[in-house]
Amino acid sequence: MFSKDSTDRYTADFNIMIKIAILTSLGFFFMGFLIPIISRQNMNATGLEIGLIISAMVIGFTLSSSFVGVLTDRTKSKRLLIFIGSMGRGISYVIFYISIIINVLIGMWVGMFILGFFAGFFWIPFDTLIAEKSNKNNRSQAFGKRDSANAIGQVIGGLIGFGILLTVGIFTDNPFYLYSAILIFGSANFIAGILFMRYVDESIKFYDDNVVSNENEDDKIDSSIFKFPKPMIVGLLVLFSVVLMASINGNLAKPFLNIYIIENLSDNLYIVILIYLPSGLLATFLAPKLGEIVDKLEPRIAIVMLSLSGAIVTWFLINTQNLVLFTILLLIDITIAISSGLLFRNLLSRITIEHRGKILGICSFFANVGSIIGPILGGFVWDISGPKAPFIVSIFVELCLIPLYFIVVHLLLPHVAETYEKDE
Repeated sequence: MFSKDSTDRYTADFNIMIKIAILTSLGFFFMGFLIPIISRQNMNATGLEIGLIISAMVIGFTLSSSFVGVLTDRTKSKRLLIFIGSMGRGISYVIFYISIIINVLIGMWVGMFILGFFAGFFWIPFDTLIAEKSNKNNRSQAFGKRDSANAIGQVIGGLIGFGILLTVGIFTDNPFYLYSAILIFGSANFIAGILFMRYVDESIKFYDDNVVSNENEDDKIDSSIFKFPKPMIVGLLVLFSVVLMASINGNLAKPFLNIYIIENLSDNLYIVILIYLPSGLLATFLAPKLGEIVDKLEPRIAIVMLSLSGAIVTWFLINTQNLVLFTILLLIDITIAISSGLLFRNLLSRITIEHRGKILGICSFFANVGSIIGPILGGFVWDISGPKAPFIVSIFVELCLIPLYFIVVHLLLPHVAETYEKDE
């Protein structure tokens, strides 16, 4: 169906995007690890205060995602939105660096807010372009490659950041030098935005005349409103509720995991780093393969498998004192989390073609409202009931969400624009 030239063009363009994703993700792992620890140990932050700092990023993302989805569908240049996002993210790293140097806790909150706000400008149009440049039957794999690129960037950034931190720490404890990698990550985001504007051609898309679409022509007459069957509207409302609750649950304990390790398993920073780095390496190698597996799974089966496995692994995770076993369980937990994310993005991208950006934007909004509530609630529970409490709550909530997942799949699958049947 496709000429070799057209196939090569969209493949090359997709690969450029993947490389840029690596560049822009360099600082995420390092900063995600460092910010809670510095806030706790250097700035004496409570669990609730750490939750508020983590939530600041999501507050920013929530604000931007509430309108960036609409901009993505209406703007002539998604590249410009991504460029703006890259510049803003770069600025946030400069704020982090200054805040750490002068030891000001509120600066961490401001930096996180700006990072989250401009992440919306970057990832929503970026994910929309990923969907436009991939076949529906391989879309989870395409998103998996994007996740793999993020993981590669995070691992490389982690090696750079921790390498500088640990090496410089031998000679001095001056934060100006210890955390200089943060400025490297900020510069990487500036460069990523420039490269995207210069080399990515958003007009190159994947077209397949055999794609089966359930959207009728009436839906395409007025692009300013949604026109869905009533069962699908109900399904979408339930979906948004599930996204909200799942996001709250997913962020109850996650922001405090590194602090949990330091305060309950080992206070040796070298050991904690060695526990975290393998999880990034696993994501690097497994994300594309996980995408292939998710593409082949029936959604209902995948939901039960992932939810039950996630709850069981979390329970074992908080009930072991063995560092090797803890590391293995953490790797499995990361694998399950990646699979769940790919499954959801696959379903979201199929709901509608014309309003894809809006759907992604709305779901990002609800997901990030949950991500605001989750860390704050988790920090509060941590302060009141102890370090295991957020994890225990998370287990029960994850199991309770399974029936709601079934309802969503049952209501949405008959009406999605892109079906799950493979094209002949």
